[in-house]
Amino acid sequence: MTFDDFIILARNTFRDPPLAFAQLRRLDLPVSARWMALLLLAALSSIMAALAMRVFPALSDGGLGLPELSPMSRAGLQLAGMALTAWLVAVIGGAFGGRGDFSDALLVVAWLEFLMLAAQIVQLGVMLVFPLLGSMLGIAALLAILWASVQMIKALHGFSNAALVFMGLLGAGLVVLLFLSVMAGALGLMPELPAEVQP
Repeated sequence: MTFDDFIILARNTFRDPPLAFAQLRRLDLPVSARWMALLLLAALSSIMAALAMRVFPALSDGGLGLPELSPMSRAGLQLAGMALTAWLVAVIGGAFGGRGDFSDALLVVAWLEFLMLAAQIVQLGVMLVFPLLGSMLGIAALLAILWASVQMIKALHGFSNAALVFMGLLGAGLVVLLFLSVMAGALGLMPELPAEVQP
């Protein structure tokens, strides 16, 4: 794919999600390539998060309550989260009559994660100059990606009710969050509570 192809695909994701999904499928990427895309995106997202915490120390000083994880730990958790999300999208959608499979769900999740990563890079650049505008851009990007996620999952499974897809996406998101919290706790990756708040 050329850079222009990426731009067209990104534009279609927000203008015509079914067409964007069809274009993704026409790439005919093998499953191994889809897993490699997830792995690469998890690594890049981890690097991006570490960079953001260095540029804006409030992210790691407890200002937003974000745990301090090593880049490898963060990448591993993000990879697990994306894989679980794709599995839930395929399984829950299939349970309600959807026609999408796990390999296509991997493709959709990887593409949406790529868009989110691109938006985060732009947001970080803007925040260096205009912090308030960067924060507003981040909220707008999050809402846009959420809308695109619902529409792409609709296209993946052939559903027609966006509200039900949205509810399913929220449920899947809660399951992923709970799973990652349990995994992080089991691996000792969660930050310890300060002494004054410990029981």
